[in-house]
Amino acid sequence: MNVLVVDDQYDVVQGVKAGVDWQSLRIERVYHAYSAEEARTLLKEKDIHILLCDIEMPMETGLELYKWVREAYPALQCIFLSAHSEFEYAQEALQLGCFDYILQPASYETIQASIERAIHKIHANVQLRQLSEYGAYWRENKAHLLENCVRSFLADSGQHHEQLLRDLNNLDVRVTPHTRFCAVLIQLTKPSDQAGGAELTQELTQLTEPYRLHSLLVQLDGVNYLALLYTESAFSAPVERMMNQLIAAAEKKLACFIACYVSNVGSISMLKQHYQALCQMRQHNVALYSKVFTIQHMNQPKDNAYSIPDMQSWAMLIAHGSSKTVRDDIHSYLLRQKQLGVITAEYLARFHQDFIQMFLTAAKQMKLDASDIFFGRYAYADYIQSYTSLDKMLDLINFVLDYVEEETMGAHHAQDPVERAIAYINQNIEKNCSRAEIAEAIYINPEYLSRLFKKVKGISLNDYIATQKMEIAKSLLSSTSIPVHLIASKVGYSNFSYFSQVFKKYCGLAPLEYRQKG
Repeated sequence: MNVLVVDDQYDVVQGVKAGVDWQSLRIERVYHAYSAEEARTLLKEKDIHILLCDIEMPMETGLELYKWVREAYPALQCIFLSAHSEFEYAQEALQLGCFDYILQPASYETIQASIERAIHKIHANVQLRQLSEYGAYWRENKAHLLENCVRSFLADSGQHHEQLLRDLNNLDVRVTPHTRFCAVLIQLTKPSDQAGGAELTQELTQLTEPYRLHSLLVQLDGVNYLALLYTESAFSAPVERMMNQLIAAAEKKLACFIACYVSNVGSISMLKQHYQALCQMRQHNVALYSKVFTIQHMNQPKDNAYSIPDMQSWAMLIAHGSSKTVRDDIHSYLLRQKQLGVITAEYLARFHQDFIQMFLTAAKQMKLDASDIFFGRYAYADYIQSYTSLDKMLDLINFVLDYVEEETMGAHHAQDPVERAIAYINQNIEKNCSRAEIAEAIYINPEYLSRLFKKVKGISLNDYIATQKMEIAKSLLSSTSIPVHLIASKVGYSNFSYFSQVFKKYCGLAPLEYRQKG
């Protein structure tokens, strides 16, 4: 902390500097000035916290200086030292908001005591400002802090529920070890731009208020929320009915579909266990049904035993080139099973196993190398996980049947996408076309386009593009006087040096040498 002493009298300034025990006050630097103008310069250049100032000085008074200080440095504390006892001086100084007014002559102990009080006030003001800033931060970020608190508890297997209790209470969520909780995992099975945490919180609050339930909604990720419903009294609210109302409201008002997984009622000590049970229920909802799931319903015996569809007929149809019929049949079959509400994780796992076995049988009859099926875009990990949701299963089915159609397509049929790719290349020869861009333009998979192009043309797609560009460049070099750098640009090369390297690789000569030789 630094002090500035201002007085037009040299002896007064030096006396204050020598008479006060600055070290005991923990003052780092004591600056001095003999005029208001000199003081202004120091205030602009140095970090001053306390101003000891005379009132009557030539050119400009201490009162006039402090008026400027108050506007420019409002946190600075000012102590006036004056040998004049006129009431008007003291009155104006106090009206300006000075910290203290000491009538000279005064002992250095008196001045030091005043400085010490000013230091205490500065510290108090700093703490008050910090508390105010913290309070504003807390109000603005309370929801975010609560979410982090709950997410951290759920993710950390070693964190005890007592820590969560303390954290929640510190964030003004009043809960005790005896508070009754019901956890609801809310999954957006079909999200929309209108559905977010604020909208779901509003709907949830409207449903819980009539039952005097408190609610806390925590966003776990992009599509999953955890709602904590709690009360200090007996928990008698019809949560399942409330969640059905939430599902209806989400569809009607927010244009999204949600699934709600409801736990049993218990204390906060059971929260982590209940959450794990909810996650298991969510894993079983492979068809993404928009409904309420409860522990009781999940534990009920199921009468929807898996019945194997006619896989043998599907294998025969695939082997005879009717994969489109098989695709339609499978989609219709799975849609019916979904509408019947029988598709579970176990159901889909068995279907996955039977479908792969059926495909391998058909591939063997067609003499196809089934080991090549996951070339390029369909990773083995995706294949392994494809039974974990109906959408993933349908992706696998579509990929497998696309593969069959591609492999059984004759050269005549294969020619069409290749010719379309060539046409696109020729129409965009001035661009630096990538394989992905060409594939997107003709609505085909990049990996498949590469394989098909090499199969039909006997040359890779990238080599074909480069060859076409070089042939056009050769023609322009030999038949026109267009500058070489413009020719490079016309065939899609923005870097002239790179164009020259590629040209020499294909033609054996640099572009200028080729033109001169021609």
